[in-house]
Parts: sequence; C-alpha cells; structure tokens
Amino acid sequence: MAPILVVKVGTSTLLSRHEAPMGTFEVIANSIISLRERYRIVLVTSGAIGFGVVQAGIGMRPTEIAKLQALSMMGQVGLLRRWREAFDPLAIGQVLVTRADLERQASSDSFRQSVGQLWEYGAIPILNENDAVSNDEISFGDNDQLAAEVAVAIGAQHLILLTDQDGIRSDFGTMSERRIPEISVEDVSKHLTTAGSLVGKGGALSKVQAARIALEVGIEVVIAHAASPNSIQDALAGKIGTKLVQ
Repeated sequence: MAPILVVKVGTSTLLSRHEAPMGTFEVIANSIISLRERYRIVLVTSGAIGFGVVQAGIGMRPTEIAKLQALSMMGQVGLLRRWREAFDPLAIGQVLVTRADLERQASSDSFRQSVGQLWEYGAIPILNENDAVSNDEISFGDNDQLAAEVAVAIGAQHLILLTDQDGIRSDFGTMSERRIPEISVEDVSKHLTTAGSLVGKGGALSKVQAARIALEVGIEVVIAHAASPNSIQDALAGKIGTKLVQ
C-alpha cells in the first residue's frame, strides 16, 4: 500500500495578521493533489479561530478559552469551505478529533477506519481539533502535537509541518543566516534564541514536542515553508525545510 503522509498547516500560514485568508490554500491543495497517486494523505489544518474572528466582526482575538472555543466553532465552517474551494473538484472529508480520542483504543480504531474509507472514496481527510470539547491545541500548540498524534494513530511514515519560514535557520537575522537541512531535536534549542527562528503560532517548543512524539515511532518529520510551489514534494526530497532527527 502507498505510504501515509500527514501534512499540518498552521494558522500563520493560512491567514494574514488581519485574519484574512491567503493564497496558500491553493498552493498546498495543488501540492497534495499532485502527490495523491504516491501517498495516502491526511491534512491537519488550523485557522478556524481566525475565520471565526472575521465572522464575529470583532477587532481583536480574545484570550478567554470559552470565547476562543466559540469562535472556532463559528469559523470551522468557513475554513472547510475555503479548503473545499481550493481542492475543487476533489472531495474532502471533515474529521474533528481530540488527542483523548486518539488515546482511547475504540475511538482510535474507529478513527483509522473512517480515514481509510475516505481514502477509498478518493477524498482528502481534513482534520482539526474538536474545540467544542477540548482546548488542548487552543491553549498550546496550534495543532502541532495533534498532527503528531494523528500520524502515530494511522501509522504514517511522514509528517510535514508547514509554516511561514523555511524550517530552522542558523544565525537568524544576520548576513550568515542559512537553512539547517537536518538537526536533532536535542540541538534545536541552540538555534531558538532569536524570535522567529522556528515560526508558527504553535511556536518552537510545540513543534519540537510534536517531532519527539512522531520520531519515537520512526516517523520522518520535516518543518518547511508552505508558500512555495511543490512545497510538500520539495520537503520530502530534502530540497527545502529542516528534517528533525533523534
């Protein structure tokens, strides 16, 4: 059978600072579509709260968990609509899960079967945290760790964390700045002293912890820039981004 690839897309990759959707939806969708013959793919997406902020007409994102949960529920509809437009005419299937779901054997088995059936129907499973009953990723992570748990649950071989920077950079903000093609999770902290070294709303710690979860069971993990054409293919080939190893 084809290997399984989990692609996680963060909020900062999909939405501008003013919570407006950007063109990366189409870039990512096209990249996934071109890989469908070689991989079974799951897309883990953030961004529901941002869509909810726009729909609610509020000027600033709140900090209270209950308000964020409500905004996520409002925005999930618009987020999925935007993905449907990007993937059209390909079918997509919405899956809302929590990390607790994946930890329970019965729920995890049902989850795997449902995702497998979506693949059988030729659809792309699009996952997000079920914020109505869980606030794990609202409080910390922007779905980084959820994506890792999903990758483990479905037996994935690859986890790509797409962000708005090309992986981890050394000497960030200087003339000597460069991409680090491969680095161990233990050494990542050496390159995180400057803000923006490892970007995304989940932040550096979240992505490193997600990588630890996936690497523990042998899943390949790459952090890469989302906006370039063929971003996922190039990340898998090592042309862009940073591969994390134990």
